[in-house]
Amino acid sequence: MPNDLIDPPDDEEPWGYDFEGDEIVIGDDVVEIDNEYIPLEKAMAYLISYGSAVNTEEYQNDRDF
Repeated sequence: MPNDLIDPPDDEEPWGYDFEGDEIVIGDDVVEIDNEYIPLEKAMAYLISYGSAVNTEEYQNDRDF
């Protein structure tokens, strides 16, 4: 094996990137929502930005009450 492959130079590569492009390192608490990696501390901001508000005061038409 060539010497440059014994200890690859990219050992410090991040695990991945979140929806804002920030690095995710090994050991971070992350959830996956809609194929996006979301750190738990950013989950509320993600849901507010990309989610849809729901009116829970009205009944849904497809339910039998």
